[in-house]
Amino acid sequence: MAAVEIRGLIRSGINFSNIIGVYFFIDTSVIVSLMVQMASNWSQFLTEIDKVELVLQQKSYNPLKVRLNVNCWRMAAGWIVLGTVEHLFATFNGVYIQYREWLRCNKVYSYTMEVYARRRFAYIFNWMPYNIPVYFFAHYVIYAVTMAWTYQDVLIMVISMYVIARYRQFFGRVEAAGPQQEPFWMEIREHYVMLSEFLEKVDQLLSPLVISSCWNNIFLICYQLLHSLEQNRFAISFVYCCYSLGFLIGRTWTTLLMAANLNREIRSARRAVHRIPSEYWCTDLERYYLQLRVEVGALSGKRFFYLTHRTVFTIVALIFTYELVMLKYSRLEAVAEVSGNCSAMDLSQAD
Repeated sequence: MAAVEIRGLIRSGINFSNIIGVYFFIDTSVIVSLMVQMASNWSQFLTEIDKVELVLQQKSYNPLKVRLNVNCWRMAAGWIVLGTVEHLFATFNGVYIQYREWLRCNKVYSYTMEVYARRRFAYIFNWMPYNIPVYFFAHYVIYAVTMAWTYQDVLIMVISMYVIARYRQFFGRVEAAGPQQEPFWMEIREHYVMLSEFLEKVDQLLSPLVISSCWNNIFLICYQLLHSLEQNRFAISFVYCCYSLGFLIGRTWTTLLMAANLNREIRSARRAVHRIPSEYWCTDLERYYLQLRVEVGALSGKRFFYLTHRTVFTIVALIFTYELVMLKYSRLEAVAEVSGNCSAMDLSQAD
């Protein structure tokens, strides 16, 4: 599929407007390969989770107050449903545009599912006879790889939610305890070391997806913003453009903030230590406080950058900067929603 798109780019020339097809197939292939790699290490990750659960399910940490499973399912299901709606909008928009093009260029033949299939999946049905099972399977494959963009962000959201909840549970015990003797702080420091090591494992697991997510979301937001300035000839195209852009911005913002909130939780834990009177300070408390100050306590992109609130606003500024540059230098062609070329060759090829 990507090879077909590349051949089309060579014929028409490369610009920011028509590179999305090649980008889609290459980027989703990378995301799927990263998820397969993550799946190979998932059993080890679950072992680390068991160690954390063994400690934080103790009565001293109030485990009954935390309902992670419900919150995680709601968040994951919500974004997957929104992503599915976005994909359906894109499909209906493409069908309607081709239908209007067919009416304009050739009113002799009826616009059928086979006509749409031969144009939409020309790279398949140019090499094999048209049949309905292959047509629906091709739609499923496109849906599955499209949802890979949403899956990687949902995975970062859900794991970030879990880690944040466990850190809140841990810091909640520290804040509620107040001034304590040295044995208490010895236990707290040991448990915090365990949480820090768990966060390192999470960071190692998610770092490739964090890099992929940040790069992909920046590119897609810039692409969608640029194309949202074009005139939409049909109402469904306008609705799809608005919904797709809103969905993409909302998904990106939620992913970044969920990951950045972890760093804020760790930084806010220092205030509980500041309120402890000096006569209750001991060696283990000092070591615990020093670890709170030194550690970054955030997810990263292979340690090249950390997802903090400062990084979130840096990414927002980067998007606006690139958007201004592209508005000035982009070679966007005025491609109408209804093609003006009604040649037999044009109507026999994919868009």
